[in-house]
Amino acid sequence: MLNLDKPIERGTWRYAGQRVQGLQIQTIPIAGKSIELIAKELGGAAYQIGRIHTENAFVVKKGVLLLLYVRPDYRGYRRTAGLVFAPCSWKVDYDHALSRNLACKLGYTYVLMLRVVPRINRSHGHLERNLKESDEVPGICFADERIRGKWIGRSASRLLTPPSAFSPHQTTQYGLTLRQAGQWGFAMGVEDDDREIPGLKLIADFSAPALLSAQTPIALSENRD
Repeated sequence: MLNLDKPIERGTWRYAGQRVQGLQIQTIPIAGKSIELIAKELGGAAYQIGRIHTENAFVVKKGVLLLLYVRPDYRGYRRTAGLVFAPCSWKVDYDHALSRNLACKLGYTYVLMLRVVPRINRSHGHLERNLKESDEVPGICFADERIRGKWIGRSASRLLTPPSAFSPHQTTQYGLTLRQAGQWGFAMGVEDDDREIPGLKLIADFSAPALLSAQTPIALSENRD
């Protein structure tokens, strides 16, 4: 019998998409007010990156994901991203999922870093300035339609709906094809195989809530970057 199933080969977007199956784009915080809020939402373990102070950056491990969050005005984010993301054979930008300007206006302490093709990243620049006024800002926020587009490698000119001002309260549900899921995973640092980042130091583990006390402390390093 002829097998019509197309094999999914390593090194393809669909292969990376398989690795993030079961994860949803609307469950990944793009910004947050504390390490605890972000790591608890993800149900992952938070780590310090070597000697880099946790006020500047930290990583959350969640399954195949190694998510890098940085302070919006942290100037060393590119160097830190180079420590967390694997080397890439083509040029990429390390980009803040929520623009630094909007994150600061909303009072967010940390923003998710993405690995984005430069032409895609730069096509969105002029759209990252508008904010819907809000009396109360939630502790974490998630991607809107425009950010989702950039996250899966879609230029601003190819957005399905006209972009609107960002609201930290939106909770839109998104579905992805296997290829789109691979592009989404790549932007967060997913590779064909699991990888380790040297020098990570556990801050707190929220992947097994039943094993934690309600007062799990967040230990900060005295070494500043």
